Amino acid sequence: MAVPTPSPIKQGLVRRLRETSAGAAAIGGIHQTFAPDKAKYPFITYNLVTAPYRFTWGATEIRSLFDVFAWSENSVEAENLDALIAAALHNATLDVGEQKLLQCRRMGATPTGPTTDGTGRRIYQIGGSYAIWTDHLDG
Repeated sequence: MAVPTPSPIKQGLVRRLRETSAGAAAIGGIHQTFAPDKAKYPFITYNLVTAPYRFTWGATEIRSLFDVFAWSENSVEAENLDALIAAALHNATLDVGEQKLLQCRRMGATPTGPTTDGTGRRIYQIGGSYAIWTDHLDG
């Protein structure tokens, strides 16, 4: 039996963001780690920070941690999008394939100050870290 990977967790996270981001069509997309240079604001990025495995008797537990950020040229818009993300993900029931979801919780905010993008535009990045734990029966 192959060891489970964080891939179904990532897919469940993105699926949930697409389903619940208010006006998903209105945002410039959901991007892994970095957005393309010409991405339309606002947009969302997500990044797998870590995913340590815990092996128990007959099961494999993955304790993944993701950072999810809202990006906008407007600080209020970034904060509002972050609040929608938090509401969608905290205690969410994610589809994680053959793995069993144990928890999906926002573990903390990760605020950053305003910065500029590659074109010199002032942008805001607001988000948080989410612990997504799964369990998979071996064999």
